[in-house]
Amino acid sequence: MLWDKIKGQRGAVNYLRQSIKKERVVSSYLFHGPEGVGKTLTASVFARALNCRIAPGDGCGSCPDCRDIERGSHPDVLFQAPSSKSRLIVVQQIRQLQKMVYLQARRDNWKVFVIKEADRMNINAQNAFLKTLEEPPEKTILILVTHQPELLLPTIRSRCQSVSFSPWPFEMMKPFLMEKLGRGEAECYMLHCISGGSPGRALRLSRERILEIRRQLIGPILEGRFLSAAEVISRVKSWLDYLTERSRSLSDELARNRADWGDALDPAQRKEWEERDDAEVAAKERAELEMIFELIFSWIRDLFIYHEVGLEAHLINQDLAERIKAEESNRSVAQLHRMMEWVEKSRRLAVKASARTTRQLIFENMLIQLGYWRPNS
Repeated sequence: MLWDKIKGQRGAVNYLRQSIKKERVVSSYLFHGPEGVGKTLTASVFARALNCRIAPGDGCGSCPDCRDIERGSHPDVLFQAPSSKSRLIVVQQIRQLQKMVYLQARRDNWKVFVIKEADRMNINAQNAFLKTLEEPPEKTILILVTHQPELLLPTIRSRCQSVSFSPWPFEMMKPFLMEKLGRGEAECYMLHCISGGSPGRALRLSRERILEIRRQLIGPILEGRFLSAAEVISRVKSWLDYLTERSRSLSDELARNRADWGDALDPAQRKEWEERDDAEVAAKERAELEMIFELIFSWIRDLFIYHEVGLEAHLINQDLAERIKAEESNRSVAQLHRMMEWVEKSRRLAVKASARTTRQLIFENMLIQLGYWRPNS
């Protein structure tokens, strides 16, 4: 049964299965919860369960409808995502989706439209989408998927049936990560913590070698020592070079892929694919930037936790417990609170900025404010 593929979301699964069984499927849903916990997978399984002719309500996974939905090639099931370099869903995309919503179903099925990262709709796109929510055609379902529902207009949220998704507890995550990654308990615990209980995000962070690059990216901070002015500049340069390298690597890979199909597309199609590639690179760079801040924040959070509780079991960086013990005594609770505030403030500014020089100033100022630099060092 396809529903068994969804782990750790019993409440959401039971609700959707019962809505099909009791014929109480509504026209619009809001799937919300942490990233990487199965919201998009659930939308796909829901669409297959609705349209499967062999196992209605459950989905067989092998019929033409189930296979086509899984591959993303079903004519009546569409997954929409941000495609512009700005990572926004703009009004033109919503208008294109609206045209498809009101077309006749090609296979006499349920039509299902899933908008991933729905919070990325700009205000014009959201206002346009409201009209579709108000008067959807029969046997048409609109599913908004987001980890930031508060960014959607209240009028949109009020018109959707809320389906909540939860982070995985460590008891569930530990065997999953140990099996998938072959890592020890301490490493799995850090991945669980820094991913926010998201198995998908934990796997991605592991593939991106977060545990290995932690020391490379924030080495002097982990050592708990002051930095010279030259070291501050050098450390920031290494962070920015890391972001540039990762973005360039993905951009080069996508460019090579484009070379294989570029000649087969007309100019409009080529432009659309290039915009999607640009959006993917921008999303990757943002994720890498967020990761740097999460690593720094996890270190400061551990200093605070050990200062307050004094137990290693509550630390994220459990493999660095001895360093945390030595460093936390050098910081007061008030200092640790200010450090957390500065990291969060710097994160928000850096995510909005795109110019390297601007991010450099943000990073340098953050290290100074965190107290890892002093004028006489």
